[in-house]
This record gives sequence, C-alpha cells and structure tokens, in this order.
Amino acid sequence: MNLLIFFFFTVFGIWLTIQLRKSRNLNEKAESDFWENESMANSVRKKQLEASDFVTFPFDKLPTEESFAPEPVPESLPILRSLSDQKMINLNGISNTEVKKRFGAANITILTEYDGNYELFVKNIYLLCQYLYDIGRKEEALMLSEETILTGTDSLLHYKLIIQIYQEQGNTAGISWLREKAQSLHSITKGAILRALS
Repeated sequence: MNLLIFFFFTVFGIWLTIQLRKSRNLNEKAESDFWENESMANSVRKKQLEASDFVTFPFDKLPTEESFAPEPVPESLPILRSLSDQKMINLNGISNTEVKKRFGAANITILTEYDGNYELFVKNIYLLCQYLYDIGRKEEALMLSEETILTGTDSLLHYKLIIQIYQEQGNTAGISWLREKAQSLHSITKGAILRALS
C-alpha cells in the first residue's frame, strides 16, 4: 500500500513539474512576444493622420441655449460646444501598441489628447441626451444618441437610453440596427451591450 501511495505521488510530482514548466514557457513566450511587438511599434515612423481617422459629429444639431427656457441650460451643452472645434479620435478597444503600429509612436501624445476629447464628448452628449429625455424632448434625445452611436461609442449608458426610447416606440428595426452596431465594437463593454439588447 505504501508503495502505491509513493508511486502515485511520484507520478503526480512529475506531472506537476511538467505542467509548471509548460506554463512558465508560455508566459516567457507571451512576454517575449509582447516586448518584440512593442519594440516594432516604437520603431514605426510618424504617419500623417487622415480625415477618416477623426470622429465627426453634427454639432450644429445641438439644441440652442434659448430652447431650454424656462428650464435651466444643462451644464453639458457649453462643454459640447467647446468640443465642436476640437479634434476627436475614438481609440476604444485599441491598445497603445496597436495605436503606435497604426499611427506611429511619435503620434501617441497627440492621439491621447484627441481620444480624451472624444471621451469627454461621449460623457457629455450622454448627459445632454438624458436631460432632453427627462424633460420630454425624446425625439431630440434619440436623434443625438443615434448620431453618437455612429461615432462608434461603446458607452453602455448611451445604448441603454436608446434601447429605452426604441422600446417605448415599439421600434424593433431600431433595436436590430443597434445590435448590428454593437456587434462591430471591439471593447470590453460589447458583451454587456449585447445582453442589454437581448
């Protein structure tokens, strides 16, 4: 009996050693691949940004301050107006390494600024749309939300607001359109958005 136990633990020990070695080798390869990728990305020359790389949004469709009277003007509106002449780029779901490979390492600082502009835009356009919805201007909220979806946003809150409006309208075609847009996302919120659409 003791020999059987000894044999079992010996075999288990050998198996465990092999598995640990495999795991270490895989980790070392993954780390090596990462640094090789990073090195290649850092050597990519600066590329000229094209008009198609930037996010466009019809800022002229934003409501006027006067249209809110006697309601207070939402704080998000002047922020959005200030972004109308700023460059925006959507880097959701793209790693820094991929950004450097695509646009060149020297562009990383300016791209981070443009991505920050986009994130500020997404946050404030949602706040504006929610405000419009809350005061009964649902058609405007929907129109601006749909335009925002076309920029490739992965904001779960934005999707949920549009889903709510579509459900109130019984707009199944709209839900299908949203699902199609969500399928094309490459971000961590994609799963949650698709669950909200199911």
